[in-house]
Amino acid sequence: MTKECTLKTIKATCYMALAVLAGWAVLITLQLLRWSEIISFDFGGGAFICALRWNIEQGVRTIQWIELVGYLLSSVAMIIFLLVLVSSCLRNLMVEQIFSRTNVCYLWGLTFSDFFFNLFSSNIGILFGVREISFGSGMVISPLIFLVITLLYQVAVYVSEENNLTI
Repeated sequence: MTKECTLKTIKATCYMALAVLAGWAVLITLQLLRWSEIISFDFGGGAFICALRWNIEQGVRTIQWIELVGYLLSSVAMIIFLLVLVSSCLRNLMVEQIFSRTNVCYLWGLTFSDFFFNLFSSNIGILFGVREISFGSGMVISPLIFLVITLLYQVAVYVSEENNLTI
């Protein structure tokens, strides 16, 4: 009874995560459409869905391009790694194997992409006229949390594999 309840909870959590990922993908798409001026209205709400302010100085504009490409690539990488991880978890639940080696690879990718996502998202104001690059301790907190979770998951995979061998 407890096992079924746990599996249902994990499935529900995975489906909620997929819904959040879909919303995040829509937000990134709206940002890209607005930034490229394909759509021309402002959403407000602090989501940085407004017109970009390109600087006329070449050096600053280069930094803005690096920020734009880095933010978009790290966002897409995070969405893809999370999508693949959640779908892999759902597939593994069907065969009742929660811990798998492939998920460890996805978690490592998620950890690294989260670091770059935090770096670029904390400096997204550069695209809107801010003239400073910020580095703070807050931008390493979630990558460190992902690192701990990844290492714990990796240990759980090894323990699970060893447990399967002894049975």
